[in-house]
Amino acid sequence: MTAAIDMSNTEADRALLRSPGLGQFRKSPFRLLRLPTNATAKQAVWQCDKALARARVGMSLPDPDPVPWLPPGDEIEIQEAAQTMESPLARLVEQLLWFDVIDDADGGALHSALTSSDGTAIRSYLNLVREGAPMAHQLNQANLRLLVGFSSLRESGPTIVAAQSAAQAAALAWQDRGGLSLVEDPHKVIRATGALLGNQSVWAWLLGEGVAKWGELLGSEQFAVHVRMKIEALGDELLGADDTEAVIAALRTRLADLVVGETKIEMAQGRVGNVAHLSSIAGKSKVDAETWLVAFRPLKTQFQSELAELAPDAETGNGLVEDVAAYLERLSTLAARWRPLDEAQLLGLSALIDEAVGEAFGKLRGIPREQQLEARFKEVIDKVGAVAHSSSIKERVKAYHERLADVQKAMCHFCGKRELEASSCASVSSQMETGREYYGNTTRIHYQVGARPVARCLRCSTLHHYIRNVGTIAFITLATAIVLFGLIHPPGWFKSISTGVGIVLVVLGVAAAYGAGFIAREIASSRVTPKGERKFGDYHGSTAVEGLRADGFVSMKYDYRPNAWELINKNGVKASHGGGDGAEVLKTLFYVGLFVAAIALKVCARN
Repeated sequence: MTAAIDMSNTEADRALLRSPGLGQFRKSPFRLLRLPTNATAKQAVWQCDKALARARVGMSLPDPDPVPWLPPGDEIEIQEAAQTMESPLARLVEQLLWFDVIDDADGGALHSALTSSDGTAIRSYLNLVREGAPMAHQLNQANLRLLVGFSSLRESGPTIVAAQSAAQAAALAWQDRGGLSLVEDPHKVIRATGALLGNQSVWAWLLGEGVAKWGELLGSEQFAVHVRMKIEALGDELLGADDTEAVIAALRTRLADLVVGETKIEMAQGRVGNVAHLSSIAGKSKVDAETWLVAFRPLKTQFQSELAELAPDAETGNGLVEDVAAYLERLSTLAARWRPLDEAQLLGLSALIDEAVGEAFGKLRGIPREQQLEARFKEVIDKVGAVAHSSSIKERVKAYHERLADVQKAMCHFCGKRELEASSCASVSSQMETGREYYGNTTRIHYQVGARPVARCLRCSTLHHYIRNVGTIAFITLATAIVLFGLIHPPGWFKSISTGVGIVLVVLGVAAAYGAGFIAREIASSRVTPKGERKFGDYHGSTAVEGLRADGFVSMKYDYRPNAWELINKNGVKASHGGGDGAEVLKTLFYVGLFVAAIALKVCARN
């Protein structure tokens, strides 16, 4: 053993020194001091002095290195190994994570395979399947898988199965017994198949088996009994049977730290596939999730920095809604890339995505209400629910959709930007015949009437009142001009026109004035109604009309006066109010025609 690590080692050797998993076996006091697992603290101190003395003169200990493919330890690591042996709890943890060749019946073969770096012999030991095997053998199986798995990950150590022999190992030895074909050990085909995949997959397979085996042992009562026996064998008054759970917890934490340490290295080197394998190994182990969550917590900072690079405050120049939409697209891409890395939800990547989505959701909720009612806003809100992993955020998005729907009902039907004012609502009323009663020559008709408000804000009410006045003023002005022209005209005019023709001309003139009033309203409406808003007469898609139709009403009477709904509430709906807009127009024209006819008769009489 040399006095210090040679800094001229290759990059591969330096990678082995950085590996937490291999460091567990490389710096084990039982390896550095060449101690058996039943060694005492005094033996460790004596062996430490011996190792340091030989290291200072450039000599190694005479005993063979149990793991020769790992770099040797330096003087500081040797001293730390001796100190570990003097601490009963730390020593017992290291002892259980090392190879017990004394209590294992196959320990001699294991020791020989390790010291000679014989991949075939190591493979043979891994394939040993013994029912009711002692705890020492089970621990050796788990620890050997950890060692070989970490070594394969760092492309170090012996080749467990050569490629040319893997196919032979995979061949099953079928036997015919009692007319049935059977195989004594079918599991070896799975192991051999894993070897055929090469080191890139073998390490994950071996390491996964090792971590899973340790997870089973840590949760078994048999292992707890074994730990109590080892505590009793130490005979240290500082460590008693009551500390069994502390030893198991320390082993559980150490195992998680080893896997997380390797994950951190793979992340730093950009090997995303290996990170996914390690995360999957952690998720499939039987170690409780809380241990993994605590161990993986330091890695979240690296993912948080990657998340910050998405620039949540970047502007597209198209408004806050589009800024958030672009950010959600970037989040969706990142979430898809992270998903295979954290299928077991131990790295907490989903929580990071949900946190970022929650912040984006908060920005959307701060947008003015009129923009929230636009279709694009609803699309972006749906994107929030799609990107989020948390069911809580999804429920919040769903509830916000329902809230927007309720707000939409309370918004002005025409502009959709402001809340309705009860005193400014228009009205839609209707009637339908429900039955008839006959009394001699009299028929009594029964009607059912209904009315509902058309949601309207004060600003739209004022605008509609202006448009209504434009049409009314246009009609009154033109009709008055025609009437005055009929009353006051040059004496020589209309002498040859009969009374009937005069009546027709005046009626046509007033009717034209009435039509001009409608045209004036449409022109004013098209000029003063803001783009994207409904015009004053566009009430057919309102909830009021839909409600009346649902009740069975067909024809509608629309009143868009400023206080139309207040008048309905005050005076009620009259059953004789007419059959709809067309009937009202005809009725109005009828009365106007009577008035005009009277004037025309007077004019013709003067002539």
